[in-house]
Amino acid sequence: MIFVIGIAALGTVGFGVFAWRPSIARIPRPDATRFAPALVAKGAVLASAGNCARCHTVRGRQPYAGGYAMKTAVGTVYATNITPDPKTGIGNWSEQAFDRAMRQGVRRDGAHLFPVFPYGHFSKLADGDVAALYAYFMTRTPVFAREESSTIPFPLNVRALQAGWKGVSFRPGRFVPDPERSAEWNRGAYLSEAVAHCGGCHTPRDILGAEKTALAYTGGRSDGWTAPALPPARGAAAWSHEDLVTYLSGGTSPRHRAPAGPMAAVARSLAKLPPADVAAIATYFTNRDGGVGHKPTSHAVTR
Repeated sequence: MIFVIGIAALGTVGFGVFAWRPSIARIPRPDATRFAPALVAKGAVLASAGNCARCHTVRGRQPYAGGYAMKTAVGTVYATNITPDPKTGIGNWSEQAFDRAMRQGVRRDGAHLFPVFPYGHFSKLADGDVAALYAYFMTRTPVFAREESSTIPFPLNVRALQAGWKGVSFRPGRFVPDPERSAEWNRGAYLSEAVAHCGGCHTPRDILGAEKTALAYTGGRSDGWTAPALPPARGAAAWSHEDLVTYLSGGTSPRHRAPAGPMAAVARSLAKLPPADVAAIATYFTNRDGGVGHKPTSHAVTR
């Protein structure tokens, strides 16, 4: 019995060491004027592409102040306040802390984030784009709004256990362009895979809540809605490149309905992107799997 207890204790200590992440020091809230306007503008476009407002804003409340309820199979997680409020937001986060949260899923204080936050996709972001997003959010209006507690039951709500989930399901890696594809296709791949994290809704998930990467874009669920398979249907229901550009820009093509449900918010956000970016996303999906010029790929990311 003593031996068993000792092994269990060693295992607990070992996992604690494995799961531990250091805290990153607080900083005074950065002066908004320190960020170049061009960098902030770039961050605004990226935030629109990522549809950040949808998950971090409750309708009728201040933008990015959090509180949006995200229902999972094991409970509800509430989105956090990502305004630069020093007490309840990210106002005292350094760019290093912001980068770690985005690309590793670890908060400034060292706690692991629940995977409802798509850091698996954001790990593919380029350094310059993370810097632009940081500049954008640090120049928003600070809002005092405390985080609501999740309803995930014990022990699944223990954040240290997320390190175990990452060991099984998280494969970080920067986006790598496919040299055999066009610049437009690669731009669309980057926006779709990293920034807009389209797979978060359009890919089925396993019992642990991780995306089934082998079945990427074969369809999924979001907020009670069915997210269809991508690329769009073929045959009589096929979507042309022009159809998809119109749809992603929030419009209605002659053969297809307007965006509805969660996709309506996505389309409103994508409509703020430069037209070339929307066209690139359409190029990626209409040529990704079985479309014109199809070539099997690994989605151009490292694993």
